[in-house]
Amino acid sequence: MTTMIDTSKRYTGKELAAMTNKERYDERIKCSKEKNVLGQRDIFTYDFVHYGISTSKASLLAIAFLYARTCEFDTFEKLIKDNSFLLLDLNPNYMPIVEFMLTIGSKYPYLSEDELKQLEELYNDTRYCGIIDELLFDKERLPRSIKGITHEELNKTNENFSNSLLELVYRAFEENSEVEDDDEDTIWRVYDRRNNTIISKEYNRIGAGECVADGTIDAHVFFDLIEEKYGEECLYFFVKKVMELNPYLQSITKEKFRTLENQWVDYRYLSNLVKDRWNSYEVPIDLKRLIALSFLLKINKLNK
Repeated sequence: MTTMIDTSKRYTGKELAAMTNKERYDERIKCSKEKNVLGQRDIFTYDFVHYGISTSKASLLAIAFLYARTCEFDTFEKLIKDNSFLLLDLNPNYMPIVEFMLTIGSKYPYLSEDELKQLEELYNDTRYCGIIDELLFDKERLPRSIKGITHEELNKTNENFSNSLLELVYRAFEENSEVEDDDEDTIWRVYDRRNNTIISKEYNRIGAGECVADGTIDAHVFFDLIEEKYGEECLYFFVKKVMELNPYLQSITKEKFRTLENQWVDYRYLSNLVKDRWNSYEVPIDLKRLIALSFLLKINKLNK
């Protein structure tokens, strides 16, 4: 068990239940900054018991490491046994990572070179880097320095998008719309927000800061862009057509509808409207860029 850890703040189940998911996450980050390992453990345990691995496998990795680090192996074993039903859908390939976290937690920070290399691989894997960064709040104590993708990097957003990137994003929409298989190993074209580019990646390897470029557009963002470039008359052509997808909102005015956020529309629908509006067999390149820009602006805004 390591020393020099702030354990002044613990969390009861009642306290944690009264928090929102965002508030619990903020408390987790606070615990990491304050080197409060037991506070971390309380929060991750609560999330595991109440949410299992349905939304994220991170809590299982975290509690394996934290219970081992605090020498509470029996408590961890009982926790897993009492909640074994939560692991029914766990991919067996994931278990070696859980076992690895138990192992390094029990001997932290005195890790071998092989263990450091494996830990560094996880730290640079977008599926696990966020949780590893939280847990390694005192990584300076390791036998050598290791580098990984930090929370600061994961929280990075972008405001500048080149025309070449916009065209690449639109092409990614098209390529993804042609994918026939849809399983864990399916390769998708993915927007990598951290590096502000498009990459190809298997679905089961997509992690933090990465999003399949599926062409789902927030009409509100597109409306702002189309009005700025083409004016009000053109704007309301698109508003009217998009409203037709939402019959339950037909009673509100076009002016009100254009201000509503999270009115999702497929890029292909917008592209067809563009072709109708411009009487063209192809979507003009400037309009392709606007559709792609709508997607990128929303993805980057969601992280703020």
